[in-house]
Amino acid sequence: MIEASGAVNWWAAVLGAVAYFVLGALWFSPLFGRAWDRAVGHERQRGERFPTSYYVIPLVSSIAIAVATAWMAEAIGLAGFWDGALFTVVLGAGIAAAVSVTNAMTPTMRHPFVYGAVTGGYHFVGIGIVTAIVIAFG
Repeated sequence: MIEASGAVNWWAAVLGAVAYFVLGALWFSPLFGRAWDRAVGHERQRGERFPTSYYVIPLVSSIAIAVATAWMAEAIGLAGFWDGALFTVVLGAGIAAAVSVTNAMTPTMRHPFVYGAVTGGYHFVGIGIVTAIVIAFG
């Protein structure tokens, strides 16, 4: 496992992190922003600006997820579409989406299943994109 860190294509990990972050910008704004807002009970105002942390924390998380995904993909020796697809299902659905849905089950969440579906779906697709990039550039 330790040896895999030296074999990681770091350019692929960086590209994966950028792709994951850009996906989030699209996912939580034009694609599913309204559903996410409704789920958490937030009402966006025209021209509203979010604090810097709203962008920095997801960027750091995107980097962490992309590096971890690239490292695990290298350690496991993923090669090809079906390896990537299975890895995405296991990691994306089995961990990331499951954690998102579990975290949504709080008494203050207005629509926990919507939140879980939107957030879990984002992580599932994001991990799939990172995995595809890592395999393609591996």
